[in-house]
Amino acid sequence: MNKICQVADLENEEWRNVLKEIKCKIDKSNFHRKIWEYVQIIYCLKKLKFLTPQSICLAIGAGREPILYYLTYKVKKVYGIDLYEGVFFGGEDESDIPTSVGKYAPFPYVEDKLILTRMDALDLKFPDNYFDFVFSASSIEHFGNKRRILRAIKEMYRVLKPGGVAVITTELKLNRFATTLPGVRLFRLEEFLKIGEKTGFIIQNNFDLRIEKEYFENWIKLPEEIHKRPHVILRFFNSIFTSINVVFSKQGDIAIRGEEVYHIIPDFIYRGDIKIIPQKKLIKHGEKIHLEIILKNNGNFEWINTGLSHRISLGVKLFNLNGELVNRDFYTLLLPSKVKPGDILKFHSSIPSPERGEWILKFDLKKELVFWFSEKGNSQEELRIKVI
Repeated sequence: MNKICQVADLENEEWRNVLKEIKCKIDKSNFHRKIWEYVQIIYCLKKLKFLTPQSICLAIGAGREPILYYLTYKVKKVYGIDLYEGVFFGGEDESDIPTSVGKYAPFPYVEDKLILTRMDALDLKFPDNYFDFVFSASSIEHFGNKRRILRAIKEMYRVLKPGGVAVITTELKLNRFATTLPGVRLFRLEEFLKIGEKTGFIIQNNFDLRIEKEYFENWIKLPEEIHKRPHVILRFFNSIFTSINVVFSKQGDIAIRGEEVYHIIPDFIYRGDIKIIPQKKLIKHGEKIHLEIILKNNGNFEWINTGLSHRISLGVKLFNLNGELVNRDFYTLLLPSKVKPGDILKFHSSIPSPERGEWILKFDLKKELVFWFSEKGNSQEELRIKVI
């Protein structure tokens, strides 16, 4: 359970089953260490029998991680805390997350079991000995100096019941000359374990630190290759690092442990009708293209139209007459209101005209910064125009 990120975990049937259960998809070619962290945390909690219907848990630096929603099917209550300041690209900590929890859900979840709150991890507003387990996926390395990180882990220890565990993933240095990244602390293993031990945590000394040669020799160069896969070992100037998972235990026997209950977790349905009625199809260059837009939500969740990441909007892609994509993000039309399942939304809007010529505009619903509905099998609407 205590180990560094390894692609070989895909060969572990138990680990692979967790990957499927939390509805994350990776294989050897598109492996990403962030998904590894989510799976490894749940894998450890399963092995230690902490996923029970009576358990109460806390996520530190929770953001909108998929395991928060998954755990609503496993435990009594899931609390997540973060500063939610909106400083990370991609909406990982958008300010509206605590008030729009459902907007960021990767699948339907048990809504009354999940509470996300804006709170400082260095000053947890929870009583002593309250949670059966705590977890944190790559957040503590952003907390600042060692004194602040020590304080955060002390707070985790304080709110844990005796016998509980804190499962933490963070950044591990892999080379002697590694320093730091901007805003990120890279740990040496001995340094990180010493911080945990100072708080009173017990750590089993059974670490798997084997480095897979294939990925060490083909590390990701930051920031240029941030989107490259497989994403396992990274290098930033003279620092080479990867993820490590550590289980910290609090001595005692009060925390609840027991048998897990399995539920079938449903999926969201990304379906919607799109109808585009142009005012005219022959457009003068520089003139706006005026449209009547009719959308119907044929899915099973409410389309949220606010914020940035994960809002539902209508994207416009630009193609030439040969069907070749010219601009995938030609324009984005914001929805004027939320749309409940089964409801129809009608509104008027306009988009700028392309350069002179004949064009195909394809209208596609999208979950902003996540995916297009067409990737889930939904139809796009086409409009042919001529710009003179």
